[in-house]
Amino acid sequence: MDGIRVRPARPEDREGILAISQRIWEGEDYVPGVLDAWLSEGGLLVAELAAEVVGFAKTTELSPGELWLEGLRVHPDHQGKGVAKALAHAQLEQALARKPRTIRLATVEANAASLHIARELGFQEVARFFYLEADVENRACPSSLRPPSLEEAWAFLRASPALAEAKGLAGIGWRFRPLTQAVLRELRENGALLALGSPPQGLLLLAPDPYTPREIAALVFVDGDEGVLPELLSGAHAWAASRGQKILAAMVAAPWIFTFLTRHGFQFAPELGAVLVLEYVGSTAR
Repeated sequence: MDGIRVRPARPEDREGILAISQRIWEGEDYVPGVLDAWLSEGGLLVAELAAEVVGFAKTTELSPGELWLEGLRVHPDHQGKGVAKALAHAQLEQALARKPRTIRLATVEANAASLHIARELGFQEVARFFYLEADVENRACPSSLRPPSLEEAWAFLRASPALAEAKGLAGIGWRFRPLTQAVLRELRENGALLALGSPPQGLLLLAPDPYTPREIAALVFVDGDEGVLPELLSGAHAWAASRGQKILAAMVAAPWIFTFLTRHGFQFAPELGAVLVLEYVGSTAR
């Protein structure tokens, strides 16, 4: 890591960060859409080599004491030089200085280099998901769906096999949070919570994607009896279509939900493999 300097990002780093982002995911990186917010709220680090910005990483506080590490990027011309490792070390040290309750991150199974760094730093896998996408269809919301009370929804979630399979976590875009009562309330206020039956035989939770809210609706949670899942999915399409969104995206842990969604138009990118959620548990390797 000789010659690499990691420091807090400044407004004048904007163009350098964008230049890196344009080389990520064939120019379809989400970072340009959130960069101004990241610069203003803090937690964004950049790595320099010879005074050139060659990488960056973001730490976001999702709730008091709940830190999420995201957005680690290295310019393709400078990969393999220890930039990602330097950023990850600095990011973790910065996070630990805040004495948080949890520090989590996610990466795909195919990203062996990032997984190696994370595990070396003391992160362990706590859950795995698969990322699925479908084009939004202009459907009518079934009249059978209704907004449940928070008490009804919470009782359903506590008994949900799908949430148990996800180790209690919910994927909101590429962020993962424990689906607590507080998080459920927050997501309901910003998205949609729908149920079928009383008491609920199925439950659907939707929210705007945190990175691309105008384009993507996050299918945060869906579970229920086999017969109600198609109606819940129609409700998801209807909600997203009413907002002008183009894509429904889901992070799925339960095999039966994965099978259902893939049979109903959702696509999986096998080259990515699973999406692994890791949590910091401490390490002597640091």
